Amino acid sequence: MSFTAIMAPTTIVFDIETGPLPFHLIEALAPEFEAPSNYKDPDKIAAAIEAKRDAWLARAALSPLTGQVLAIGMLIDGEYHALIGEESGVISQFWNVLTGSTTLIGFNSHRFDLPFLVRRSWAHGIVPPRVHDRGYPRSTDLMEVFQQGDRQEFVSLDTVAKFLGVGAKNGSGAHFAELMKFDESAALAYLKNDIHLTAKVAERLGINIGSATGFAATAPGGNQTVPADEYDY
Repeated sequence: MSFTAIMAPTTIVFDIETGPLPFHLIEALAPEFEAPSNYKDPDKIAAAIEAKRDAWLARAALSPLTGQVLAIGMLIDGEYHALIGEESGVISQFWNVLTGSTTLIGFNSHRFDLPFLVRRSWAHGIVPPRVHDRGYPRSTDLMEVFQQGDRQEFVSLDTVAKFLGVGAKNGSGAHFAELMKFDESAALAYLKNDIHLTAKVAERLGINIGSATGFAATAPGGNQTVPADEYDY
């Protein structure tokens, strides 16, 4: 199945994975790293500066100013799809799947996924569909549903999934960029599991996600589809 064959999906369960942009592209945005003022030893000063630089780079994937979209996972009518490849192509393909009646379902998607996608779209000169202050008007953030109005309590997908007894994460998004470099299949298995958890959490919270949550169809390599069992976990 190709994405051109997807006809007007009413509901898409989705999740994005991000990584840092190359340092030469974000170096101008980096703060001036300094060692504590009481450090006198040159080696300790250099090590402290390097540690701060590394910590800043580790957080770069979390900001659309310094990070990029590496992959987007989607569950559409019970079929799993993943988009990977050049960022502009991944984002464009994702927006092109949506219609005016499509509802997006994510976890922490109003605070992270959608704002990140919209801002990275702008960086590439891509106009997202019907942009407003939430990025996309027809969307459900499962974290907000779970919070039940208590927006001060941040809960992770892993915590909620364990609480509801529907599974657990199989890794950390902080390692996704490195996994994509050295073990792409493991990275995509991680993304697929996140989509599985998000769909199961939605079901337990009473959110209609359309067809059954099986993973029968596609996952891409470089925006191409491959047999579903290639990324089974």
